[in-house]
Amino acid sequence: MTQDPVPPSPRRPAWDQDRSALPPAAQHLKGKMFHLMRARGVDAIPSPLNGSATGFAFVGGPGEKGVSRLAHAAGVCVVVDVAHYEAQMASAETPLFYTEPEGFFGHDPFYDDIIARGADLVAIPAGYVEAEDSEALKAVRDAANAVSRDDVVVVVAVDVTWLRDNRVGQLIAILRTIRHPVGLALGGQYNPTDGYVTTLSNLRRVYRELPHVGPWRTDQVNALDAMAHGALFAGIGASGSLRHLVPPKEKTFFSSKKPSVFVPELMDYFSADKLARLWANADPMTCSCRICRGGPLDRFDSEEPEAKHEAALHNLACWVQWWDELRAVSPDLRPSWLDRLLTRVGKAYEDENIRIQQAKAFIPSPTLAKLIKLAVAALANEAPVQTPVL
Repeated sequence: MTQDPVPPSPRRPAWDQDRSALPPAAQHLKGKMFHLMRARGVDAIPSPLNGSATGFAFVGGPGEKGVSRLAHAAGVCVVVDVAHYEAQMASAETPLFYTEPEGFFGHDPFYDDIIARGADLVAIPAGYVEAEDSEALKAVRDAANAVSRDDVVVVVAVDVTWLRDNRVGQLIAILRTIRHPVGLALGGQYNPTDGYVTTLSNLRRVYRELPHVGPWRTDQVNALDAMAHGALFAGIGASGSLRHLVPPKEKTFFSSKKPSVFVPELMDYFSADKLARLWANADPMTCSCRICRGGPLDRFDSEEPEAKHEAALHNLACWVQWWDELRAVSPDLRPSWLDRLLTRVGKAYEDENIRIQQAKAFIPSPTLAKLIKLAVAALANEAPVQTPVL
């Protein structure tokens, strides 16, 4: 006598028991890295993006108004995130923030209007979840699950302390029961992943255990690490304010008005004026991306809009190139591929400081230093490759 299969738990989405059963929106996001920009001044999809492996996102108002100008212009997936979590705290009573009160058709007009303008997906407008506020996080979960659409993603913006050892288990348990794909945005001053020792390893745990989650409002290094360790997608900010999330009501600090420039060999962003200063008496590093084509990386030392625009395109082209290389690697080999890249980067810092004869001129960020340390340890534990006997 055969038994009927056990029905899925109402608190566990189908994909949690069958990972091939991802919701439609997740299938749309799967394997893509997104370029996040503010709507102001955007008049074209940046050229380095391509439809098969990258996407584009408007973040913050009035992104939903500008999407019609650009949607599908380059055949890429377009997401609109109105980012109310930048200014509003989620609570158990008010987890979501809509621009208009609920009407006869519920809140569907909010989503319908943005989709009609050409967006592929819309972020459910959740507030920011403070440290240890599990009731607010559960309320965001419940309110998001009540949205019965297949063209939405949930940006869950939480304080980075949710990635501590004593909190990450509860974070995973709650995110597991969200029926929509989740963009996880970490809040804190400067780079949130710089602080706690186990944040990065716990993030990897999140991606391994939850196939519908990806980082949102992050940088190139964290995004690549996420995609190498099982994240569904990733969202990289075009500017520092979109690569990091400052909690509501906290002051934002900016150290330079010059562009932030990604240096591929050092796998990090540096202000243009710092690069010009450190390379004042030495040949600057060059870049082979499709924007630079071998050009020097000290050429962005200007506050002019043209320099900022070209630096942003260079930054984008760098991660598109790396993502193209990483996604060509079998998923089970991606962690090892990234570990080898990180170990080369660690050596590059030493070599560059020797080359320009300035001890400790270039120092890896705390996040990058931790990733390099994890990479060195992982490669040391790898089984040695057997040389075949001929």
